[in-house]
Amino acid sequence: MVLWPEKFVILKDGFSEGLPDRVIKSQMDVGPAKKRRRTILASYVIKFTCVIQISDVDEFRNFYLDNDFDVFDFKHPRTGNIVKARFNNVPTLAMNETFYNSIVEVEIIPW
Repeated sequence: MVLWPEKFVILKDGFSEGLPDRVIKSQMDVGPAKKRRRTILASYVIKFTCVIQISDVDEFRNFYLDNDFDVFDFKHPRTGNIVKARFNNVPTLAMNETFYNSIVEVEIIPW
């Protein structure tokens, strides 16, 4: 399986991590809504900015295009563990004088 290239450096500033939503809520005719656990395992989303050297922008673009719907291995920025992930949306690229910043959102998939 393809591994997220370490040359696309993930910044800790602005990193955010959601929690898995494992509960389903059903409205009742009378009284409070009923809640139950839908599943034990659920995916969750992390958002981050990564720094890409100008010379590596085409490689980042190709990495996205080759894996835009597929699952890839990803070193989790908080835990350091290798997890399964997939792009949750299309990354954006913003050019600076010497590098690009990319805002990326990935879904962490439980396996």
